[in-house]
Amino acid sequence: MSKKKNIVVIDDVGDLVQLLGTAFQKYEAIGLTQVSSEVDQLNEILDVEDYMIIINEGNLNTDIRQLVEFLYSRTKYTIAPIIVATDKPFNLSDDVKKLIPVISVISKNANPQRLGHHLSNIIDSIESNRNQNALSGLPGSNVITSQLIEKVQSGKDFAMMYIDLDNFKEYNEYYGFYKGDKVILFLMKTLYDVMGECGIENDFVGHVGGDDFIMIVQNPDIVKEVGKRIISHFDKGIKSYYKEQDLKKGYIDARNRKGEIERINIMSISIIVVYADEFRTTQQGEMYKKIMLYKKQAKMVKGSVCYEANTTESSSL
Repeated sequence: MSKKKNIVVIDDVGDLVQLLGTAFQKYEAIGLTQVSSEVDQLNEILDVEDYMIIINEGNLNTDIRQLVEFLYSRTKYTIAPIIVATDKPFNLSDDVKKLIPVISVISKNANPQRLGHHLSNIIDSIESNRNQNALSGLPGSNVITSQLIEKVQSGKDFAMMYIDLDNFKEYNEYYGFYKGDKVILFLMKTLYDVMGECGIENDFVGHVGGDDFIMIVQNPDIVKEVGKRIISHFDKGIKSYYKEQDLKKGYIDARNRKGEIERINIMSISIIVVYADEFRTTQQGEMYKKIMLYKKQAKMVKGSVCYEANTTESSSL
């Protein structure tokens, strides 16, 4: 019997979870977990394997923008997509639609059967993307997880490199999604070029989503060299994706996560390296929390950096 896909329903009132219960009545593979918008309760409930989050916009005890920002920072490693359910006219939720990672806004006034069909189509799309990223064509988070489990169980040495861009969200909003997609494809090409240079073409590259990639390197001894080359290629190549006047300034004037205009530096890259031993001594559910902590530490370094977890060493250019 296949495992149920757990959907967390943030519903301070209770009417949404009732609607979804009716909508998903025929879908035995879907499980619903209701929770309030209180951060303490969310921290207790949210899990690395949560499949989707649906928020009841009406009568929330927490500001929805702050809530989405919290969920984004909490679940980015697993990219749990967010859907907002509203009983307001859709144009009133345009600002919510723009929040990442909100992928859809649905009406609480919809027919339950149609709503169930609509959400099941979204779930099918998510499932496809988790197996293969639509933009890059690379393996998605399901395959990445399977690869890591396989490597851990093999008992062999390996290193996982988590690759994440700094200031990509602001770039995406400033230059547009088309240019943002071009940057993602440039990053993918950079990873493969470096793999070819280092003779590790058979190692694994996956696309977690957005600007986050995973490399699994079978020979940990070359990780530092791989990291240095990725940084070198990226820092040189990323300049061609900016206008000349922005490069001369060294920044763009873009909105930060608070919606305030801020000087945003030219994109850099953070690479977090985690070795096999740490995977084997850490529970799977705790591992993503560690990676997010390491990523936060890496992003405190100005410019591009290759950060080795649980060591005193990191290299930057």
